[in-house]
Amino acid sequence: MTLSELRLVPAALTAWLATAVGLLTRSPGWALVIVAAAALIMVAVSGQSLLIGGIAGSIVAAADVRRRAAEAIELPRVIVGRLATHAPDTVARLRVPGLPDTLTVFTEEPVGLSAGTEVIARVQYDAADHPGLIPVVAHGTLNTTGEPPHGWVHHVRTTFAEAVSTSVAGDHRGLIPGMVLGDTSLQPPAAADVYVATGLSHLSAVSGSNVAIITTTAVVLCRLLTLGPRAQVGAAGLALTAFTLLVGPQPSVLRAALTGLVGLVAVVASSRMTPLHALSLAILVLLLVQPGLAVDLAFALSVSATAGIVCLSPLFSRVLWRALPSRRAHDSDDGSPGVVCRAIGVAVAADVVTLPLIALATGEVSTVSILANLLVAPVTAPITVLGMVAAVVALLPGGAEAVLLVVVSPLSWWVHTVATTLSALPFSTVPASTPVVALGYGWFVAGAWALDLHHDFHRGAPHSRR
Repeated sequence: MTLSELRLVPAALTAWLATAVGLLTRSPGWALVIVAAAALIMVAVSGQSLLIGGIAGSIVAAADVRRRAAEAIELPRVIVGRLATHAPDTVARLRVPGLPDTLTVFTEEPVGLSAGTEVIARVQYDAADHPGLIPVVAHGTLNTTGEPPHGWVHHVRTTFAEAVSTSVAGDHRGLIPGMVLGDTSLQPPAAADVYVATGLSHLSAVSGSNVAIITTTAVVLCRLLTLGPRAQVGAAGLALTAFTLLVGPQPSVLRAALTGLVGLVAVVASSRMTPLHALSLAILVLLLVQPGLAVDLAFALSVSATAGIVCLSPLFSRVLWRALPSRRAHDSDDGSPGVVCRAIGVAVAADVVTLPLIALATGEVSTVSILANLLVAPVTAPITVLGMVAAVVALLPGGAEAVLLVVVSPLSWWVHTVATTLSALPFSTVPASTPVVALGYGWFVAGAWALDLHHDFHRGAPHSRR
């Protein structure tokens, strides 16, 4: 990987760190110091100082302008806004006219409203204990004032949930709308807890993986029909658009869509854009549009997992492949790892980089998350794709979606069974601090890297003596 392929990485990391510091300190001073220091450090690399100073500096400045605008607004005790996300519990995020970001509202009773619903809130304000553009949080009551503007999205979710409830029995049915539309309304609290304990809760949230599955399916179908690259890109774009319309224009969906779109461009133009370059571009665009993401845990987990998979999964796959006693009998000409080794490498890489963040947020980590994700990996894509088709068919008369749901049901049962079985094991979750987890996995990565170098050295030694 050449330096030109990594040219946006320093700017993206600097912009992220500086924006986060600006929001934490609620001042641009230290944020600009970080930008200037990064530009000076990279002055020896052609063009990097200009990129860092121009791009990261602009993002920090834009974030500070929006932060100051939010602080200058005097919010009334009665406000009218729209739900930015679905609010099934006692936390709602409102889009309020004039505010540069969403306002978090805590209620005593579950809200139970869909994204886009217009509400009137009677609230009191407290200082926010989490950094962000908005310096306060609200506590009070919400009442609806009208129909949600995205009535289509609400109709899709309720229709599909009713179809699943009719066709599928058991606690595992809640996974189907969760994995397809991000709708967790059918998941019992106990089921949601075991998904969290086994590292499978991400399956029920709309993320870049959903986008990747949908767009990849479209590309594969086009290739089976011997269609060209342009048709493949067009089909993937249409699939991405349809997915966004079905799930709804929530912030998390739009972030996943943008990440998926950048990833799609990187795949199609792989000779001109590496995955890390595409990821850096996505980070910069998202921070410019939503500076609050710089201090958002979900965003950090998503970016870290993607970067870990790109950077570390090839290393882990190679080390595992070379450790297998029977691999020489099945080795390919280029020595590339087999499918199973690559799958394990992806799961391990994602866990290695995200577990320190999870430990920081929760104080504990799952010891079975790698195994759980490996066991459910074969059924994740079929549930997503078939479930998406069933969600569309459910909008039509005739009840044909029941046939698809009969196929999906045992697959979701398998995911639920893996979660409940592994969560019941002793020490499935253990208390852990971020430094301990980071240090432990740091040595793990160093050991894998040393084994890889050792193998390459001994493999190349005979050639060097010739």
